Amino acid sequence: MNEKEIQKVIELIKKKAYAAQIRDDLCARSMIYGLSCYFDFIPNEIVNASYNLAGGVGASSGSCGVYVAGQLAIGLKYSPAIDQEVTEESKRSKKRAERKMIEFREIFLDEFGTTLCPEIHKKIFDKSFDFKVKKEAKEFFKVPDHKKRCAKVVKKGAELTARFIFMSE
Repeated sequence: MNEKEIQKVIELIKKKAYAAQIRDDLCARSMIYGLSCYFDFIPNEIVNASYNLAGGVGASSGSCGVYVAGQLAIGLKYSPAIDQEVTEESKRSKKRAERKMIEFREIFLDEFGTTLCPEIHKKIFDKSFDFKVKKEAKEFFKVPDHKKRCAKVVKKGAELTARFIFMSE
């Protein structure tokens, strides 16, 4: 695939992820859904299960759902099966998966400066929100354009993840 074709696919992924975020307001699931529209190694069961990763994973204001969803997609692509026989090849495969995990983390950090949901909130809302505190969660959902601001993070995360996968092949 040439760069122009890759960019066309990435634009489709970004569009699907952004639209899903605007519709559903679930960052992790929206991003993994966008990626699944092209990458067939991401099954619907993973898209559905990623619902629980939103809001800093389980609405706990921890790791960014977009970051976790990106790591999940990369894990699906590069990680060896848990029941794989231990061989020299499987050991190399595991090391490669570990490298991919760290490489993606660094790319995400370069873009967003953090992997934490509340810290990304500070960047896009000038305030962090703790979803474990009902008052703060309600305040977050009352921000008029919160879906669009989060959708920009989803869109950028989808782009970073897709480009990483394409460039790692």
